This record gives sequence, C-alpha cells and structure tokens, in this order.
Amino acid sequence: MKRTKLLSILIASALVLVMLGGCGGGTQNAGGGSTAGSAAGSAGEIKIGLVAPMTGGSGSMGVSQQQGYELAMAEINDAGGVSGRKITLTVYDDQGDPQTAASGAQKFADDDSIIALGGSCNSSATLAMMPIVDNAGIPDLVVSSSSPQLTGSSEYFFRMSVQDAAVGPQMAKALLDRGCKNVVVFYANNDYGVGLNDSFKTYLESNGGTVLSSLTYLTTDQDFTAQITTAKGMNPDAIALCGTMGDCGLIIKQLDQNGFAEPVIGGTGLYNIKMIEIAGDASEDVLLIGVYISSNPDEKVQTLVSKYTAKYGNEPDGFAALAYDQMYVIAEAAQAAIDAGGLTRESLKDALKKTDYDGVTGRVSFNSDNDWVRDYLTLMVKDGNFVMAE
Repeated sequence: MKRTKLLSILIASALVLVMLGGCGGGTQNAGGGSTAGSAAGSAGEIKIGLVAPMTGGSGSMGVSQQQGYELAMAEINDAGGVSGRKITLTVYDDQGDPQTAASGAQKFADDDSIIALGGSCNSSATLAMMPIVDNAGIPDLVVSSSSPQLTGSSEYFFRMSVQDAAVGPQMAKALLDRGCKNVVVFYANNDYGVGLNDSFKTYLESNGGTVLSSLTYLTTDQDFTAQITTAKGMNPDAIALCGTMGDCGLIIKQLDQNGFAEPVIGGTGLYNIKMIEIAGDASEDVLLIGVYISSNPDEKVQTLVSKYTAKYGNEPDGFAALAYDQMYVIAEAAQAAIDAGGLTRESLKDALKKTDYDGVTGRVSFNSDNDWVRDYLTLMVKDGNFVMAE
C-alpha cells in the first residue's frame, strides 16, 4: 500500500478517532532500567517501544532515531492515526550496553500493549535483544545494527539499515577506483567494527588490494597515537575506518595532526555532523558510505529536511531519515493488519514481510531474511558539508 493510500485512510478515519475519544499520541521515557513514564494508555493506541542509546558515545544515533520516529508519528497522528488509533512511543535508554538493551527488550516484551520495538542502534546491543524478541514474538525494526550475525536471526527482526557485508565492499571499491591498493584499517573492537573490517578486507584483497594491517581500538579510547604511528610506518595509500562518528572523528583529527595526508574512508557511521564537529578541518575530503544525503534535490528529501530542521534545529542525518521512513512502514503494516482482520504482534510481523514503501531513503521491501537490500552512496566532506563524492 503506497503512502498516499495510507494518508487517505488516515484522514478518512479522523472522524472515528473523534468518536473514540482517543487521546493525543506522544513519547514517554522508560529510562535506562527505571520507569519514568508508563507505557499504558488508551486501549486504542498503537504502542511502540524504542530501545536505543540516548546517552553515551552512541547517544546521537538513538536521539536521531527517536526524532525521526516522532516527526513521522506527528504527521500520522495529525492525519487521524491508523484506523483512528494514535501511535505512541516509549523510549528506553540502553546507553549502548548489550545487557541494558536486553533489559529494555524484556520490559517491552512483557508488556502486551507494546505491539512492536525499534532498536537498538549498536549491533552488539541488538544481538543481545534477539533471543527476547524471538521468544516474545514481537516485531523489532532497526535503522542501524549492521552485523551479518543479525541476518536471519529471527523472523521478527526487520533491518532497514546498511549492512556490513555490503558497506565493506563499497568502501574497498571506492578506494580501488581511486588507485588506493595498500590500506591500513582502524576498527572498533566490537561486533560492528569486526564485521565491517572483515567484509572490507575480503573484498579489497579479492580485487587486487592488500590490507597492510588491521589495527583495533576501544570506542572509549581518546588517544590513537600508537595506532597512527604504526600505520604511518607502513606507508599505506589510504586509511579505512570501521567505527562510528565519535571515535572516527578523533582518529581523523589525530591523523591530520600527525601529518597523514592520504585518503581516509569510513562507513555509514561517519554520516553525522558530529563527526565533522569532532574532526574539524581534518574532515575535509574524507570519504564515507551512506543511504541518504540531505542535499539531495529530490522533493521528498527536501520536504523532510525542511520539516525536521524547523522542529529540531538541525538537518536530519541518515538515522533520522531512515527512522522517519520506518515509522511510516510500521503504520502501513499496522493498517494492513487491521484491514486483514486485526492488529497483533503476529499479524504486524506478517504485514511487515509484505512491505513495499517508497520513502525518503528509497523503496523499502524486505528479502526472505527480512533484510533491506539496496544500493549505497559514496559521499565525501566538502567545505564542512556532506556531498556526493567526486
């Protein structure tokens, strides 16, 4: 069902909402293990639980996801909701910690009023949630979490995010196309960093390149002098970064401070203005992979950028744009489930498998493993902004 059809149904159902006396949808906070708001509400609400890092090193990812959700929710609810039912969101801060993420998933799984989950952002946290998600039979959708270990992990897991198995090869191809064959990799010592390093190395070395060394680090590290000294001694053609905006921003800045002038490329975790803020002028010409760019002149993209900027004071990053689309995907699936006889966790899962949605970030459909298969973009930083790579 296309978005226009959904919106027509939503508008038509506004009168039903009035008769039901439904209350306004909104966001509540379930906290990082403590309850700061109840998930309970009107029986007519369609309740979503978000388990994501709202604080800590990955906090900006979770905030972007929440804001993308909220913007879409406001539009859907203002148009009458889904068959007159408002969508509401309760947020649980997992702080980027797998054990905390599992606790959040269990909290929502045990609440029968929660129809679906969003999150988490980090692969390690999402992997910790999977046994709970699968056992409870509750759909879980992500806009991040790219580890190949998640593929096929549960029939209730739906991935609207990039995947390491595809991003690594695109990073490697972008370097090979620029004549960079001898590469040093910096990778975070977590599921994301390890998976991205593996897929990057496999593609590069299968296509005539060489990974001179893969240097690991902790995402909490602040000083990368040792790794940079090792990398410089190998005289690489380029550096590949397998991490996220915070740690990679610091690495880029310190590479520049140590006189490294060769090309640098990173994955989708770098597509965040905070990376540029952290790296400063050193971010100029850095390459990265993405699924969306706010400078795209497409009308849908620019409409989102305008609305998001007006509401939050900054342009939507890739996580926000994916979350915006994902909330519409959930709404369309909920409408389809209702039309087919009733909305339950199981019927929502079945409807999600049939997704065909044309969104801001592209056409969304899922393969047999509930992964979104799509092409990615090669981007770069120019004059402090993200643009399509030259």
